[in-house]
Amino acid sequence: MNSDSGFGANGAPFEYAVAEAKNAKLRLKKLLFLLAYVLYGATVLIVGVAVKLILPILCFIPLSIWIIVFFTWKYTQVEYEYSFFSGTLTVSKILGGRKRKNLTKVHIRDLATVFPYSEKALQRAEGYGAKETVFAASSAEAPDLYVALWEDKETGVRHMLCLELNEKAIKIIKYYNMAAFAK
Repeated sequence: MNSDSGFGANGAPFEYAVAEAKNAKLRLKKLLFLLAYVLYGATVLIVGVAVKLILPILCFIPLSIWIIVFFTWKYTQVEYEYSFFSGTLTVSKILGGRKRKNLTKVHIRDLATVFPYSEKALQRAEGYGAKETVFAASSAEAPDLYVALWEDKETGVRHMLCLELNEKAIKIIKYYNMAAFAK
């Protein structure tokens, strides 16, 4: 079967994910989490010794730290998933490979325009008057970063979506809405 056949049409989904780029903000978040874990462990240990808790109870400190890490470390591992299925684009944020949150869903035929991301593009998007903006890409410096604009037909709210499109994703969007790239 040809790799381009189906591409989100006729019940054949196409999806891919991009991980958040390593940057200063992400390193700072990881460092702060690590410091919080150490501070928590030290605080509980000092308080436990000061009030003379039974030693076996203090042995639960490592378990409680592991539980805290399990529920918080996922915020340092962010991916954005783009899913194309039967003419619909769904963008999701995935935390730690486990927790999924849908950011937006749009019918590709409803896209007003799609263009490469740049400073000029941002001015163009501001002129469109988008009230809701979703940035779902690895970084603002990603080479294949695009901006998609559309208006919700039910609410009349204009949206802007910044996302990374690979070649196949561009083909899918052009297949369903060639006019979006022509503008």
